[in-house]
Order: sequence, then structure tokens, then C-alpha cells
Amino acid sequence: MTDEAQPTETRGRMIRGWMARFYDAMSWVCSLGGEAKTNREIVERAGIKPGERVLDVGCGTGGQTLPAAEVTGPGNVAGIDPSPDMLERAREKAAKKRLDIDFRGAAIEKLPFDDQQFDVVLSSFMLHHLPKDVMRRGFGEIYRVLKPDGRLLAVDFTSGRSLIGRVMGFLGHAHKLEGLNGIKSMLAEAGFSTVEELPSKQGHLFYLRAQKMDQ
Repeated sequence: MTDEAQPTETRGRMIRGWMARFYDAMSWVCSLGGEAKTNREIVERAGIKPGERVLDVGCGTGGQTLPAAEVTGPGNVAGIDPSPDMLERAREKAAKKRLDIDFRGAAIEKLPFDDQQFDVVLSSFMLHHLPKDVMRRGFGEIYRVLKPDGRLLAVDFTSGRSLIGRVMGFLGHAHKLEGLNGIKSMLAEAGFSTVEELPSKQGHLFYLRAQKMDQ
């Protein structure tokens, strides 16, 4: 097995094997067919513009990475994930669309990029995979690789506002409301100057936007 095929060391959960192969189908079912619309909304809410440098942390099969690359133009988007199986699927999808994306096997707690490289960081549907200490280190890494005045958009499931959210919580894929407040506190501790929750039409999702102060 090559190094590229080895999973990245992390204490967060990762998706491998048959679950990776069927991840897109499962996401479509869980979203009641609205996955593509949600992915586009995430990119729009992040305010991504042509020419901006974007990092998708925990990119999975590229659900948000690909539409981000369609906005920014070639060579401006990177995606990291610890699972080689998920990255393989993401690369296949990007190749079909002829999108130039820098996919790398890596974990949120140790990002393989120099300081202040990105205008935007996305984190979608992956924070529930992380222990609190790993999440805290990950937010510090995201802060490090963001440019001054850069921004993070984090999206994930919350269990306390809808039936779908409660089901996702029962499956261990959603944050309780007090857990969401904990995430906001961790972002502030990491150094982000503003942390705000954006309105969501879907009660089972939260959108958190965090801004790095211009230095």
C-alpha cells in the first residue's frame, strides 16, 4: 500500500471502505434530494469570489470543494481529508469536471499549509466527527492558515431544532445546542474576532461564520 493510500493519523472519526463508496448516495437520501442545493448554498454563504484562495477542511468526496472551485477559477482551491477512500472519490469527480483542485490526505489538527495562505476556509458536516480537544486544535490551525481578514464558514447538524436533527443526534451525527455554544467559544478562544450564527431555513443545520481580524 502506498503512502497516498494510507489513512492520515487522527483521533477524529473517518469514513472508509463501503461507506465512502456510498457516501454520496447516503447524503442524497439524508438530505431528501437537496444535497446539491445545500452545497451551493454553503459556497454562496461563504461569500467566495473569483480568485480567492479556499481550503475545504474535511472535504470528503468534494461536495463543497467542487462548487467552490467552479467559482474561484483553476488552482485556487485545496481540500483535505484523512480518508484516502473519500479523497479518491473526490478526485474522480473533479477530474470529470476538469477542475484543478489540490486534494491532500491530512487532518484538521495538522494542516499541511504555511501560515496565511487562504481567504476562506470551509468546514462542512465534519465537526461532529471530532473530540473536543481535536476540534480546539483544528480551529487554531484554521486560524493560522487564514489570511488577515480571512473567514471560516462551519456547517454541521444540530439536534435540538427539528425531527431530522433529533434523528441525526440519535445516530451521533449532530451537536446539541449547548455543544453549538461550545463551538462558538472555541472559535473565540482560537482568536477569531467575530463569531456569528447565520439564519438557517433548515432546522437541522447550523451555519457559523468566524472572521479573522485584519492585522
